[in-house]
Amino acid sequence: MVFGLDSGSGDGKNRILSKRGSAAIDPRTNKLIVTDITSKLDEVRKLIQITDVATRQVLIEARIVEADDTFSKNLGAKLGFTDLRTARGGDSGYQLSGNNRVGLTGNYLGVGEQTGQATITDGSFIPNSQFVSLPAAGINGLNAGSLAVSLFSAAANRFLNLELSALEADGRGKVISSPRVVTADQQQALIEQGEEIPYQKATSSGATSVEFKKANLKLEVTPQITPDGNIILTVDVNKDSRGAPAPGGFAINTKHVKTNVQVENGGTVVLGGIFTQRELDSVTKIPFFGDIPVVGNLFKTTGRTNDKTELLIFITPKIVADRLSTR
Repeated sequence: MVFGLDSGSGDGKNRILSKRGSAAIDPRTNKLIVTDITSKLDEVRKLIQITDVATRQVLIEARIVEADDTFSKNLGAKLGFTDLRTARGGDSGYQLSGNNRVGLTGNYLGVGEQTGQATITDGSFIPNSQFVSLPAAGINGLNAGSLAVSLFSAAANRFLNLELSALEADGRGKVISSPRVVTADQQQALIEQGEEIPYQKATSSGATSVEFKKANLKLEVTPQITPDGNIILTVDVNKDSRGAPAPGGFAINTKHVKTNVQVENGGTVVLGGIFTQRELDSVTKIPFFGDIPVVGNLFKTTGRTNDKTELLIFITPKIVADRLSTR
């Protein structure tokens, strides 16, 4: 039912002011000016207290937690044989029958150096003598640690060289974003922070133009206060980040949660989460030799990666105490 303040024409059933009363609105100062007898002014005052109630507000606090747990392990080996007897005036290789001999080393150039067909230099004879060169791969730009062993003859002209390399990396990280926003009851609020990434876009004429796409954190929420003091939230959370390079720009990694949930005033709820686990085991080996038990580890390199990523979203709504609404 709608009540009027004026005493104008009509049956007067829904009028509050008497025939002598008047009401005027001053938009500039946002005031209502009422003139009437005392009893009617009391009725007007009660009506204003009931109807002129400030809209309640809600403070929404979000915590977006992104945790990473990474593990990588690489193992490898180098194995080689060097015969320097030719370079030092002796016979190289090993006798087969009669005057026939055989040389053994890592590659074609190494055989030539061992038999005197090519000149041995300090910088070439070691890598050219390797049978196996499968060292452990670096991780995060860091090289693997290594341990080298050399078995050689008493005359120091024949060498069996072995290098073992290994690298292990274990990392943990946590990124916490805490956007917060205040909005009126049943009014949508939006807060976002991030970057705009430029990329090239081809036009129909063949020319290129520069456009932008967003990679940001966005919280969009609409609260509704229930009669019992709880809060219904319509929440849309978007967590974007710059991805791998792509033709014309970068890919965008997107994580998105959209839901409706009811929460008590001041309570915290977990809206959802995204858990990602990536496991990778790799083996690079020399056929047959790499399959030999125990000794086969000298003829292969192995790698293991185990990465875990988890995204959790927490929301805490609080009704803002407003003194105007409680007067």
